[in-house]
Amino acid sequence: MNLSFADSAGAAYTLAHALNKEPNIQAINLRANNNYIDYPTISEMRYYAEEAAREMVYGSDVLVLHTAVQPFFTGLHLDKNRIKGKRVLLYFHGSDARTYGKAIIKQADDLLGTGGYEVLVSTPDLLELLPQAQWMPVARSFTETRMRYGLDNRDARALAAFKGGIKKTIVSHAPTSQERKGSALFYMVITEMIQAFPQVEYQVIQQMTWDQAQRAMSRVSIFFDQHLLGAYGLAGVEASIFKAAVFCKLKPSVIEAMEKQTGQKNPFIQWDTDDELRQQAFTLVTDKKLRDKFGQMAYDYSKAVHDEAPVAAKFLKIVEAMG
Repeated sequence: MNLSFADSAGAAYTLAHALNKEPNIQAINLRANNNYIDYPTISEMRYYAEEAAREMVYGSDVLVLHTAVQPFFTGLHLDKNRIKGKRVLLYFHGSDARTYGKAIIKQADDLLGTGGYEVLVSTPDLLELLPQAQWMPVARSFTETRMRYGLDNRDARALAAFKGGIKKTIVSHAPTSQERKGSALFYMVITEMIQAFPQVEYQVIQQMTWDQAQRAMSRVSIFFDQHLLGAYGLAGVEASIFKAAVFCKLKPSVIEAMEKQTGQKNPFIQWDTDDELRQQAFTLVTDKKLRDKFGQMAYDYSKAVHDEAPVAAKFLKIVEAMG
């Protein structure tokens, strides 16, 4: 059972979806609110009376509380005596940890007892805020996504082969927050790329549903993720599914945590100065082999770390260790 107020990055649904492909497991996500991104969901809380939704929670063996948006989930007024015997995990996704982390942990201690739960974080930078946590990457279904949006669909490939025409180099950026991701720098570089290269086309990915964003992402060759947060986002992973070369500025401590925990080398392109970012981006436009190399690196890393099978396996290992 994944219980979420709002499904941050689709983490509640995609974890449940991944687990349902494992034998002898039934998982759902019970979401309180939707938003314009419209991530898929197995179950919406608004379709149930409050009592019925509570009974669904009490009937589960494992409960994942996704803490995004509000400090700790209290919307169902859960009876702590009916929760204590379960394996409970708190799953943090970003701002919840940065803003409310200590308060949420205190509430969890009061409700479940100190040490009566496991703490998960969806990005490695959050380990610095919650050192007792384990990194649980957000799942994505690589096979389903590539089939749905044409990358591994033979009919789509055949149609593309007949279209011919000028091959475009599609560049993109998908900020949910332009200020937090430092979009101004990327927009400057993208504008210069468009002016310098007639084959460059900018694909806007913003204020779209998840389905619309995936369709747009399937065309992208070069993707700019962020350069202020210090960690990569799910947009970078989704671009990787389609083998785009991904620019994402990471903190050295995040790179170290990524490589240590995953056994994979960081595949995301780094830079020190604005000029270096510009030079690397320009080079990728003119050097398709290099662009493909970085795209394959991003794909290989993201598939090993974020594809639903390894994510489900890691989650089950954590749950089994809880006893």
